[in-house]
This record gives sequence, C-alpha cells and structure tokens, in this order.
Amino acid sequence: MKHKHSLEERYHSYLYNHLWLKFTVDYGTAFLASVVSAAIFAFGIVCFMNPTLTNGQTTLELVSGGSSGLAQVIASLLRVCGVNIEPGNTLFFSIAYLIVNAPLIVLAFRGIGIRFATFTLINVGFVFLFSNIFKGQFFQEVATVINNHGGFLSRALFAGLCTGLSSAIAYKFETSAGGFDIVSYYVSLRKSTTAGKYSVAINAVIITLFYLIYGLGGANGNSGDFAEYSTWAIAISCVFFSVVYLFTVMLVVDAINVRNKKVQIEINTTNIDLPKMLLARIPHGVTVVKAKGGYSGQDRLLIYIVVSSLEVKSAIKLVKEVDPTSFVTVKSLIQVYGRFFSQRIR
Repeated sequence: MKHKHSLEERYHSYLYNHLWLKFTVDYGTAFLASVVSAAIFAFGIVCFMNPTLTNGQTTLELVSGGSSGLAQVIASLLRVCGVNIEPGNTLFFSIAYLIVNAPLIVLAFRGIGIRFATFTLINVGFVFLFSNIFKGQFFQEVATVINNHGGFLSRALFAGLCTGLSSAIAYKFETSAGGFDIVSYYVSLRKSTTAGKYSVAINAVIITLFYLIYGLGGANGNSGDFAEYSTWAIAISCVFFSVVYLFTVMLVVDAINVRNKKVQIEINTTNIDLPKMLLARIPHGVTVVKAKGGYSGQDRLLIYIVVSSLEVKSAIKLVKEVDPTSFVTVKSLIQVYGRFFSQRIR
C-alpha cells in the first residue's frame, strides 16, 4: 500500500529540495520569535516589574533576576553611592542591560553556536528598543490597573508569566532571551536536563543581593504607600513575592521548552525488523529484550529507547507504520546519564 504523505511531510520535503527557501524560513521565523520574545519581556518590565502609574508616580520595584536583575542591582548600588537615578529610568536600565549581556553573548558565540548567539543579540537589542518605546498612556494604564486592583502578588505573577514566555519562545526557536538564560541553557545542554531550575538558582542569588542592598540603605525612594514601613520589612516581604515570580518563570519555561526533556518509549512487538528501522530513523540506541506473551505464549520483543520530547511523535509514527499491532508506552524521565545524543545548537 502506497504511503500517503501528510501536508507537514510535503512541506518539509519541499523545503529540503529548496535550501535557499529553507534557510529564509528558518532565519525569518527565528528573527520574528526574537522580536516577539523581546516585546513580551519589555512589556513585563514596563508594566509589572518597574511600572510608572498614570499619575506619574512609581511604586516598589519587582526584581526580575538574570541580567535585568543585575542591572537593577547596579542601579541600587549607585544610589547607595549617592548617584541620583530616578525610579523608572528605563534608559539607564536598558544601557546597563546591554553592558551586562555583552560578556554573556560572547559566551554564546564561543560555547553554544553562532546562530544561537546572533539571534540572542537581536533579542537583547530589541529589549533595549522596546523598553524605551513602551512609555505611552496605554502602558501606564495597564500598570495602574494591575497595581491598584491586583497588588504586588498580581504583578509578581504577570511579570513571571511575561519573563517565562519570553524565555520559552526564544528557547523554542533555539535561541535565548539573553542574560543568564544563556548560562542556564549552556549548563542544561551539558547536563541534559531542563533549564528552568538553573535560571531560578542564578536569579535567587541576584534577588537576594538586591534586597540586601535595599535593606542596608539602597532603597530607591519609590516606596509610595509603603513609606510608613521599615526598609528591612519591605525588603524581606518583597523576597516572598520574588519567590512567586521565580516559580512562575520556571513553570512556564519548563512547560514550553521541551527540547531537554527526555522520554522513555517501551514497545511490545512481534516484528523482528522494528529495532533496525528505529536505529535507521532515530538518532539513538535501542535495547531489545526477548519476551513471551502471557496469554498467547507467542514470542515477542520488548524494545526500549530514550528520546527527547521533540522526537516522540516521529518515533511513535514510525512504530505504527512498521507494526500497527504493537503496544507502546511512554514514560517521562527526570534526567538521563550517559552518552545521549543531542543535536548540536547552531
């Protein structure tokens, strides 16, 4: 029976035969993803992390962690040293953000891949642009509604959602949103596990440092309704909201970024050629165990293969094509050790 190719298969086959178009589509979608990622992150900064309200006033900063959080730490240190940096100064923030990202982008070029680093640089550049453009009445109104009716908790949740979406969209197209996402991505590739927990560990250190500076006298003068409370009470309270922010970021990133998630597929089959077919089409080894059906007494094969989450669909499709009567189970894995093949990041 002749195999009927799906629309997706015909699309990929067409691109394979037109490499210039494949290159254009690949780089075009990565560029668009970088712009969207940067816009979402900048929106989170302007409306939730360090918002300016409709009356022109500012409120307590929510530290974002990563390179943007480090930029906030730098601003806080400069305030301690007597430098007058107005709250909500997005120009200073965006310049500091670029400076902090510079050595990390070098790491991306040297340790990950040229394509990855190039689009990360584009992402960082657009964050600089958008954070200085998103200053109109609309953004102030959004910030005011969330701040006045949702409070600090809502700001933490929405900021975490924006940061997580920004990072996850970039990861999805094999690039990053810049900052310490580069470090966590680099480490997660080497350790073959999810990236969210590494981002959280780095961000926790930065957030703790920021609020220590705040408590020791680096308050940024934008406490507003919180002016009646002590600096340390505000700092310690904000740490708890930052924990909510970090967990939101981690959950969103790990829910969308499935590249580093590993899955074990167990296949119960009578087709002795299936292991060879899997080895020919899937870039991973297989383990074959001879078995016998408990009811039928028929000789069978149990095939075990570990793949990334992105490869599950194609692996199961192949199994069903070769042996439609096979029985397949899929198990999520926390981490794998050993020589697991991962496609190189460009």
